[in-house]
Amino acid sequence: MQKDKYLINEKIRDPNVLVVDENGANLGAMNTKAAVRLAQDKGLDLVLFVPSSKTGKLSICKIIDYGKFKYQQDVKQKEARKNQVVIKTKEVKVRPQIGAGDLQWKANQTNQWLKDGCQIKFKVMTFGRIATKQDLIDKVYQDFLKLIEENGKVATPLKQLSPIMYEATIVKK
Repeated sequence: MQKDKYLINEKIRDPNVLVVDENGANLGAMNTKAAVRLAQDKGLDLVLFVPSSKTGKLSICKIIDYGKFKYQQDVKQKEARKNQVVIKTKEVKVRPQIGAGDLQWKANQTNQWLKDGCQIKFKVMTFGRIATKQDLIDKVYQDFLKLIEENGKVATPLKQLSPIMYEATIVKK
């Protein structure tokens, strides 16, 4: 995060700026020193919002109370952080030849993750001749879905990512 994102008062190097007052009225182009003096007479600060490099013309400055503005920005950022939702993604990898007990164990773990609100990436890895046996791949996928049907639903069905990798996304019901 940048410490001082905005230039204020004497830190503004442009000789002339376009000034907007605290009420939003356009005061027009004026000398930077005169604009700073005008802001300080009102007990406020001249803050550079849009530099001339972005507008191609004059920089745009506004006369505001910088401390109050900074405080409002911090409050908005805290609210945004508080309201954001972080979705955890867990990954379950299986092979088509997985045993029933191992698949049951992975399904139990997946059910727990789904209850905790995680998203699951279910991957089937194949190698050699097994990669050509689509019926085995579909069977392990369907068996896994039967074991987690109480807690999860398929967001994206099983699709082939590469010749040896298949993936599906499962979310909480």
